[in-house]
Amino acid sequence: MTIRPVTFEEGIGRFRTVNDARAMGEALLAHCDQGDPDYQMAALACLGLGNGTIDPEHARADFVAALAAAGVFIRDP
Repeated sequence: MTIRPVTFEEGIGRFRTVNDARAMGEALLAHCDQGDPDYQMAALACLGLGNGTIDPEHARADFVAALAAAGVFIRDP
């Protein structure tokens, strides 16, 4: 299952766009603190998205919130 694309800054001047559970999970692992509750909610949302048990917009919102909490610039939340 896919989500509306999310584009975020992966490094200085380098942007990445993700739109599926796998890519979202990779981004969370790379940019977020695993002890952060926002990360944990987003990780569960990614699992639910992959299993088809969560609404894609809900998973997207949790993902954006986790990146924002980690201080990652999101181009178009």
